[in-house]
Amino acid sequence: MMAVKRVKGSLLSHASKRGRLAGYRLGWSHGLRYGKSEAVIRSQPPQHLPVRDFSVLLVTSGMGYPFSPIDHAVTNAMKKQVRKLQVCSPKDDIVAVAAQFRPTLVIVLLGTHMPVTTVASLKLLGIKTAIWYSDDPYYTDTTRNTAIYYDFVFTNELSCVEFYRQVGCRHVYHMPLAVDLSAFRPMKPKRGYYSDICFIGSAYWYRVEFFNKIAPYLIKQDVKIFGWWWQRLSLYSRLARSIRTEWLSPEETARYYNGAKIVINLHRSPDDETFNKNSSRVAALSTNPRTFEICGTGAFQLTDARLDLPSHYTPGHDLITYTSAEDLVNKLNYYLEHEEERNQIALNGLKKTVRDHTFDQRVRALLSILAERLVL
Repeated sequence: MMAVKRVKGSLLSHASKRGRLAGYRLGWSHGLRYGKSEAVIRSQPPQHLPVRDFSVLLVTSGMGYPFSPIDHAVTNAMKKQVRKLQVCSPKDDIVAVAAQFRPTLVIVLLGTHMPVTTVASLKLLGIKTAIWYSDDPYYTDTTRNTAIYYDFVFTNELSCVEFYRQVGCRHVYHMPLAVDLSAFRPMKPKRGYYSDICFIGSAYWYRVEFFNKIAPYLIKQDVKIFGWWWQRLSLYSRLARSIRTEWLSPEETARYYNGAKIVINLHRSPDDETFNKNSSRVAALSTNPRTFEICGTGAFQLTDARLDLPSHYTPGHDLITYTSAEDLVNKLNYYLEHEEERNQIALNGLKKTVRDHTFDQRVRALLSILAERLVL
């Protein structure tokens, strides 16, 4: 009996040592990735943000997630770049505030809760108005009826530029969303945030159909999935241990991105039946905000390719694209085995994001366009 106990103790001790060694290697790998990511951020020269001689009344979306973080990021970027800034919710008496504040222009974010009668009243006061749509093309049945009231229209979706021009808008511009580096940045997450593969997003039917194809593979992997409606998966019961059907804050999302070896990005379909008001079938050509956010954390991204993606990132250098479920599985296998290559691509994506794709840069571009067009 004593000999058996010694053997068992020896085996347990050996397994414990192996576990500690594996944990050490994993922690060291995450620490190295974090250190290199921080070095990329610190190496970027400070960017000059001109302060425009504007007084701006900024009307937020007045909604919760996922739009309130955009409100926050645009507000902070705007504070740095205009002479005076007043921030309102759509629930406020915007016309009264504008009559007292007398802004150069009113900029509305999303605009879902902004009455067009309010926009018309602002025009009667002689105030120019602009709207920045951030959820195109999924609500074009509604936005086509509101865009015409604004002097300037900015849209996150490239295909909507021509769409709004066709409904009568004169000044329409493509303005992608970006990353808020105060939330999405490299960090050292705790062990509970680690995974080999991570996906965060709602289970629209297009995504469900795609994930049904890769679910047999994911069942065997260390995977974390977050978002609403994932009970729709045909193999949900077998993946349930890896799924949390909830919405994560930007900060929590960033922690899970940082803890993942690979983050999957799968864009929403413009034809999806869930929460979609796009009867005109306006195409979805532009990258989603998640593209910028994943790269902003220094995480490695595998994404399906939108037509506009090469305008922002170089596939194969800053991130990797896939074309089908089979292609995704093959690339998941490859990049899980090639850590050095995976980490270098992630660093390239981080560098591009910090340099070109922050809300500071988007607001600077938006204000530059307005400065050229406004008669002050």
